[in-house]
Amino acid sequence: MKNVILLISMLLWSVIVISQIENDKYDSKFRFGFNLGSNYSNLQSKEILPNNAKISNGIGFSLGVFMDYLITESFIFSPKSELSFYNSSVEFVNNDNFKYTYEIFPISLNLMTHFVYKIGNSKVIPYFFAGPNFKIPISKKPHSSSEFYTNSDFAIDFGIGLENRTKYFIFAPELKYSFGLLNINESPNLQTLNFHSISLIINFICEEPRELEL
Repeated sequence: MKNVILLISMLLWSVIVISQIENDKYDSKFRFGFNLGSNYSNLQSKEILPNNAKISNGIGFSLGVFMDYLITESFIFSPKSELSFYNSSVEFVNNDNFKYTYEIFPISLNLMTHFVYKIGNSKVIPYFFAGPNFKIPISKKPHSSSEFYTNSDFAIDFGIGLENRTKYFIFAPELKYSFGLLNINESPNLQTLNFHSISLIINFICEEPRELEL
């Protein structure tokens, strides 16, 4: 838990530092921001699960920081770092009715690179994006031999968003689907587990204050 608090503090501190960066040119190619959001896990198994096991998916949340580099007015290169808390597991029931849970990505550090394409140039701009996402599990050492880690995952993200420009910042909600490509399972009781998720993210992008265009 101390490591989690430290990571969250680092993310928040990064936001504070970013917000203090001097930006004298309105047409700067760099933009900085942070995001908050919720996610829903979609854990899948290629094989039929054992009779005593079932997959459980639920709602989690995430927070992160990012940087936008404007290659052109419409095309953006956007590296991101997010700390995500997922609610996904495989639940087992032994012969003596004892239940135990194999948690999947309870906490994950997600390192992403999204390529964003904006459609139009007005106060409200729709966009779509896609790019790789490397997920690193952050977990404590298992307490017993019945608990297992989760492997790191490589995923492809894609989604849509809507950029809304205000006088002092840009507000951009987006819907993202993350498609996991690797087998993340480390439990000997299972074979292949693939982790997917869908997220609703709210981005806040800092920029030089300016008058809104009517």
